[in-house]
Amino acid sequence: MAEADTPVRYMERTRHYYRALGYANDYVWATFDDVPFTPLPRPLSDLRIGFITTASPADFDGVKRVWSAPVSPPPASLFTDNVAWDKESTHTNDRASFLPIEAASEWAREGIFKGLTARFHGVPTEYSQRKTIEEDAPEILARVRQDGADAAILCPLCPVCHQTTSLVARHLEAGGIPTVIIGSALDVVEHCGVPRFYFTDFPLGNPCGHPWERDMQREIVRNALKLFETARAPRTTVNSPFAWKEDGVIWRARYGRVTPENREQLLKLGNERRARQADAKQASAGRAAAK
Repeated sequence: MAEADTPVRYMERTRHYYRALGYANDYVWATFDDVPFTPLPRPLSDLRIGFITTASPADFDGVKRVWSAPVSPPPASLFTDNVAWDKESTHTNDRASFLPIEAASEWAREGIFKGLTARFHGVPTEYSQRKTIEEDAPEILARVRQDGADAAILCPLCPVCHQTTSLVARHLEAGGIPTVIIGSALDVVEHCGVPRFYFTDFPLGNPCGHPWERDMQREIVRNALKLFETARAPRTTVNSPFAWKEDGVIWRARYGRVTPENREQLLKLGNERRARQADAKQASAGRAAAK
């Protein structure tokens, strides 16, 4: 396979990027030997499905938390600037390109599945796997159960978003909720190990289709729904037949690139980031001591 056609290795790309920022210790990505798998309890046409996103509410206040919102009417937009999707190759102005409520609703009206739950849910992207596993994933499971969901579709944006949704999908499956992830970071998801993954080989940010291209978004959602029925075992990955509108030799090279020309700037950014983190840690310790 030509380099222009090879899926981006986001774990490797991220490792080189953070080394250029000046971080000495590489991030350890989640990985598991065993993957939980829950078969459909009934035919797809009789199932109610919930959506889960790693985007934040449009009025995001900077505090990471699990959140929920109604699917009707669907939100005009969501906040995504706080996660590292491919901001050079695409945009997230079309919310349906990463949370395709309309496309799914159309398939429900055609009888492909029973319908969406009244709410969709947001899960915060966390480097802390412990927090996702012990706090956020159980909260998502409780909410989808409260909604009466029979299954769930998860749509991540950035590399760590893909790990977050993989951990949540594993927890949902262990709790009896079948899942499908629609995403674009193949290496992250398969390294973690999930039951069902519909892989769209696009720049990060639009896992559910090109912005504003409704027919493509409909087909991607339909193909992902089929995966609920066709997957017979965990670690089932299906590749989308769609290609990005720009040649891979162009867009694949952009994300998180490290070059001789930008190394100095990246190190400066890393130093500034560490200074902000140290200030925040000191302020937090001061508040705790004052209580």
